[in-house]
Amino acid sequence: MRKTIYFLLFLASLITSCSKEKTDFILKGQISDLSSDTLLVYYQVPEFKLDTIICQKGAFEYSMKPDTTTMFSLIFSAEESLPIFAEKGQTVQVIGSTEALEIKGEGENKLMNEILSLLRDTPKKDQKHIADSLIRANNQSFTNLYLIDKYYVNRKNPNYNHLKDLIESQSGIIKDTPYMMLLQPKIEDLTNKSTPQSVHSLMGEDRQGKDIKWSEIRDKYILIDFWASWNPKSVVEQDSLVPVIKALKKEKFLICSVSLDVDKEAWLKSSDRDTTQWKQICDFKGWNNSIVKNQNIESLPSNLLLDKNKRIIARDIRGTKLIDKVKELIKKDKEREKQKKSSKKKK
Repeated sequence: MRKTIYFLLFLASLITSCSKEKTDFILKGQISDLSSDTLLVYYQVPEFKLDTIICQKGAFEYSMKPDTTTMFSLIFSAEESLPIFAEKGQTVQVIGSTEALEIKGEGENKLMNEILSLLRDTPKKDQKHIADSLIRANNQSFTNLYLIDKYYVNRKNPNYNHLKDLIESQSGIIKDTPYMMLLQPKIEDLTNKSTPQSVHSLMGEDRQGKDIKWSEIRDKYILIDFWASWNPKSVVEQDSLVPVIKALKKEKFLICSVSLDVDKEAWLKSSDRDTTQWKQICDFKGWNNSIVKNQNIESLPSNLLLDKNKRIIARDIRGTKLIDKVKELIKKDKEREKQKKSSKKKK
């Protein structure tokens, strides 16, 4: 009888164990430099909530039952946190010091570990540009919530235009997270308040060494395209402007490419191509170019479309969208001009 009872108890524990393996997410950690025996857990997906983990000499084990992909962060301090992604049945390990933690897991956790490792090996001044590339390249990844928050939201002077552009580049599953749902309307509102909406001046010299006369460019729609010889993607974007200029060559439209090069020889060599059929200028100040700073431009390629009064009417618009937009604007101009003439005749 006792043997039967022990067997049934063993069977029940085995069933419970198997059930836990299938539904629970388990996080195991060994962090060498924790300043407290308690870790704060901040949930961001699929909902906002808080929890705590009790640690013993930096070691801990934490389990939860995710219904769907769940993202939470281990909070070490006001500046330091570590994102973790929970899926049913997965076990993830966190090992190391708070400054160089290794995440051992699959899927999003594996990707997050690779991203953090890459950023640690990147000079601080270049980390934001790397983060930008990663966010755009993996637009369906929940790791982007961490990157956007760290490198673009929690900044002294956030670039709201760039933030808006990054959010628009994300897939629906990322845009629909609670974090993004709260962020998007705020960014929309702040974008309109923070950045000058006109380009009153543009300085630099052309390939012949002559200063651009910005005030003399009138009555044209202008595309200001930002690029640099050291940025391959923006160099390719220069070539993609050829069909644009051909499609709009009979219209009141101008392209002005502004290089962020600091090396004059490199700029002259890279801009000396048969495909260059528009204005090329450079002031050799790199990221300190006045319009780049005023418009909070932080990645390449980037562009601004201006109306005839040099007001910004679109950002980062390319290809057929750009052509169609300019043609639509010019068509409306012609219709307004026609109406004016018609009104004068009636008088």
